[in-house]
Amino acid sequence: MPWRTTPDEYGGILGTGCHEAGIVTEEEFVAEYMAHVRPGYVLSPFHVAFALFRFSVIFVGIADRARAGNANSAEAADLGPLAERFAERALEAISLSA
Repeated sequence: MPWRTTPDEYGGILGTGCHEAGIVTEEEFVAEYMAHVRPGYVLSPFHVAFALFRFSVIFVGIADRARAGNANSAEAADLGPLAERFAERALEAISLSA
């Protein structure tokens, strides 16, 4: 997910040029990961979109708790807008498969 989100979207690295500093690309990371999983497993855009939508729902819950006054962090209210942004990133991930 860090490769799919920007620094202001919960610490992502999209658009930072961090690869020049030695951080691996998403493709390199996935290739290394896939080298250690069961044969036949395929990482699809669905999996990426699911992870991003999952975080979107988590951010909705955090924002709801902040509005109710029982959030775990003073910064919880700031995370609410990330729900929509992560949902948008999930839709982008799905459209990559088309």
